[in-house]
Amino acid sequence: MPDLPDPFPERLPYIGIYATPQGINAIGSPVKVRILDMLARRDMAFDDLVEQSGRAKSTVSVHLKDLAAAGIVSAKPDPHDGRKKIFSLHSLFLAGADSRSQGWFDLDSYVKKEVPCEGDQAAMYRMFLSTIRLTLMNQGFSIDPILHLAGRKAGETLYHCIEHPTIEGMVDRITKLWENNGLGSVELEQRSPLTLKIRDCFECIDLPVSGKPACSFDSGILSFLFSRYYEQQMRAIETHCYAMGSGYCRFELRESGAHPGQSWLPGPVVR
Repeated sequence: MPDLPDPFPERLPYIGIYATPQGINAIGSPVKVRILDMLARRDMAFDDLVEQSGRAKSTVSVHLKDLAAAGIVSAKPDPHDGRKKIFSLHSLFLAGADSRSQGWFDLDSYVKKEVPCEGDQAAMYRMFLSTIRLTLMNQGFSIDPILHLAGRKAGETLYHCIEHPTIEGMVDRITKLWENNGLGSVELEQRSPLTLKIRDCFECIDLPVSGKPACSFDSGILSFLFSRYYEQQMRAIETHCYAMGSGYCRFELRESGAHPGQSWLPGPVVR
C-alpha cells in the first residue's frame, strides 16, 4: 500500500480550508500553510515564524499581512517587547485537500457490497459513516476537523447518559453506552494521564491503514465529556488506532494548551 503524500509539499496541490467571521478561505500557498500549521500548535513571535519557516522576513511578513487581512490570523503586542508582535490563529481549520492522495487505496475493497436489510442498526449506521468518509478520503479530502467538531456536539448530547462523580463511574457508563450501541469495547488503562482503550472501534475499524490516527469523532466526544467532568479544556489525543495498524484505539486525556480560538482542534500534521 503506498504511503500517503506529505501534506506540505513545496508545490501545490495541498489546500487548507479555514473558516473566519468573514467567510471560508482556501489556502494553497505552501508558505501560508506552514505558517498556519505552526500557529495552530501555539502562538508565535514573528522572528520564530521566520526561523521555523525557513523563509526571508519580507516573505513571511507579506504572507502574514495577507492572512491577517483575511481574518485568519491575528496579532497582539509582545508583553516583553512592545515593538514586536505575537501572532495567533484566529480561524477554524475545517478540512484539507490534496489531489495527490486521490485514489491511494482501492475504494471498492473497503466499501461493503451488501449489508443485511434487517437486523443490526449499529452496523448499518457504521456502514453509512465509513462509506461517506472513505469516498471523501479516496478523492483527496480530509474532514477530520469537522468530525472532531461533530464529536464534541455529540459529547454534549451524551453527557447526561454518562455523568458520574468519579472517573471510574464515568468510564463504566461510557463502556456500557458503547457496548450497548455497538460502538466498541472501552476499558480504562490508567488514571494518570487518564487513558482509555477502545477495541472494535466503530469509527475506524473499516478504514484502510494510513499510518495516522483516524478517530476524530471519538476524540471530539471524549474531549467534550472529560472537559465537562474536569471543568477545564481537555483534549483526547489518539496514540494508537486501527488506521495506524494497531489492534485497538488508545486515547490519552490531556489538558489543552491551545488558546480559546482553536482549543478544540490541532492543525494539520506535518509528517
